[in-house]
Amino acid sequence: MEPLHRGENREAREEKALAEHARLHRLFQENRFAFELERKRAIEAVIQSARSEEMKDRLRALQASWDQTMKHAGPKENRLVLAKTLFWDHFYQVWTPALQQLQAVWQGRPERKQARD
Repeated sequence: MEPLHRGENREAREEKALAEHARLHRLFQENRFAFELERKRAIEAVIQSARSEEMKDRLRALQASWDQTMKHAGPKENRLVLAKTLFWDHFYQVWTPALQQLQAVWQGRPERKQARD
C-alpha cells in the first residue's frame, strides 16, 4: 500500500478511489465469487501492511471472527444491522475508554483502569 499524503493530489486520489469503487460494484453485481476473491485480496494487503507479525496475527484473527459472525447473519439487512451494532459496541466498549485514558494522560491526571464486562 502506498503511504497517505494528505493534501497532495487529493483530487487524483479521490478520482482513483471512486473508479475502484465503481469497478468493485460492477464486479459484485456480475460475479460474486470474483468479488469475494478481490475482497479477500484487499484485506490481506491491509494486513500485510502491518509493521509486526503480532499485529498481523491479531488482524487475521479479527477478520476471521468478523467473517464467522457475518456468515451466520442471514439476509443483507441483518448483516448491515449486525455490522452497525458491532461497530458501536466496540466504539463504546473499547475506543471510548481508550480515548478517555489518553485524555487523562495528556492532562497529567493519573490513569484510571476501567473494568470490562
